[in-house]
Amino acid sequence: MKLYPTFLCLFLLQFIGINGFSQNKVVLEQIQTFSTIHPTAIYWHQPSSNASLLNALDTGIFARLHLQRVASIDPINKIVSKQSQLGKIVVDWSKSRAYDYHAYLELYEMDPAFVYENKWVKIPESRQDSIHSIWYIACNIYNQKQEKLFGKTLLLSILPIHSVGMGYEITTTGSVPNNVFEGISKALSLLIPDMEDMDYLEAKMPVAYATDNYWMPLVHNQPRILFDTSKQFISYSNNGKLLILKIPEASLRTINIKDKSLDNPFKEIIGLIRKSKSFLNYNEYYQVIQPLRDVYDNIDYTLESYLEFNSEAINNGVEKIAPISFLQDSVHKIYQDKELIGGFMVKENSVEKNKYFYPDKVYNGYDSTKVFPLGTYYAKQPIVHARVIEGKILDHPFSIKINYVNNLKTISLDEKIIMVLEGKKKPAQMVLLDKNISNQLVNLLLLIAYSEIFQSPT
Repeated sequence: MKLYPTFLCLFLLQFIGINGFSQNKVVLEQIQTFSTIHPTAIYWHQPSSNASLLNALDTGIFARLHLQRVASIDPINKIVSKQSQLGKIVVDWSKSRAYDYHAYLELYEMDPAFVYENKWVKIPESRQDSIHSIWYIACNIYNQKQEKLFGKTLLLSILPIHSVGMGYEITTTGSVPNNVFEGISKALSLLIPDMEDMDYLEAKMPVAYATDNYWMPLVHNQPRILFDTSKQFISYSNNGKLLILKIPEASLRTINIKDKSLDNPFKEIIGLIRKSKSFLNYNEYYQVIQPLRDVYDNIDYTLESYLEFNSEAINNGVEKIAPISFLQDSVHKIYQDKELIGGFMVKENSVEKNKYFYPDKVYNGYDSTKVFPLGTYYAKQPIVHARVIEGKILDHPFSIKINYVNNLKTISLDEKIIMVLEGKKKPAQMVLLDKNISNQLVNLLLLIAYSEIFQSPT
């Protein structure tokens, strides 16, 4: 690495010595691309126009080395078919042998794990999960004797950024293939002769979402209501009002199923537990009390629920079934102050009939009119809700369908989907499909959906 400045000076002197009256010519012979993450996909193939790449080279490294690209000879766009071909350049200068210099550009999407294992770059472990892919960008220049006179490599990390998209996030370089090569072109324009080899850059690109026939028609071009969760409460604006919600910590109380005393407050619950199909003597049972508060309307709610813990669910450190589940009886209640206003049951792993997401076709999670095929040929996948809360509230049937994988909650009232929420432990954004529902009812459903007892178990 320390020898590069001296080598570079000799290289530039060689250019000047060969032709001191005019700019030296260089032919860009080939642009070679591949992805080790999705080798059979097409999203990493070059777009029909590579003008941005060529311009980045012309105004960047070529200009800095006093080289002028021969525009009359187009580079060969080579799509590599397997990883073993990476770095292997086939020389065919039959159309360009008259020129002194020949350049090659290599663009490879690499699995971040491979880059870390080979110690090409040091990334803190806390940040590694946020990187979807790392692009290997190499430019090499040869003389007529096929001797390499210049070679530099950039590593470009792609960091996905979330905006207003909703759906199943897909691990690709970006939601729009053209954006990928715009980002690569930008990185390529920063290539300079005296840089360190394997210099590291980062680029942020919008997250890609799988298309689907469930959420996509609901959220298409719909306005998003954003939540502020930076303080000890949840706030958002709707119908010109600033609404504030609080979700205090839930409390847990052990149920002793062996207690047969007449004054046992859980006597009826224990009877239901013993009659249930899942009852096992070694299981543990709990009552959970979840307080909820609608600050704007000055209303306190409470969820009363009953959980079962199966200690045998984890065998040798491997989880076979969910260790924590809700009792399958209608014992879960909703109170407004001390008044019973509803109840619910909880189902696990509920399949949405005839609803699928398509991992081979992506969009930006907002505008469904622009869909991009990845070429991975992945088959459609059923939409499975990890948890479904169903019941009645204030005489309205309701359901809250939770998808932990993509942090989505789909809420229905009177058997009609009224809102879709995105956010892991706290809501981040919402599409409110029925504007006629009162803020009070919307707030209550929000509080239930994001209560502690329905958080992801992992």
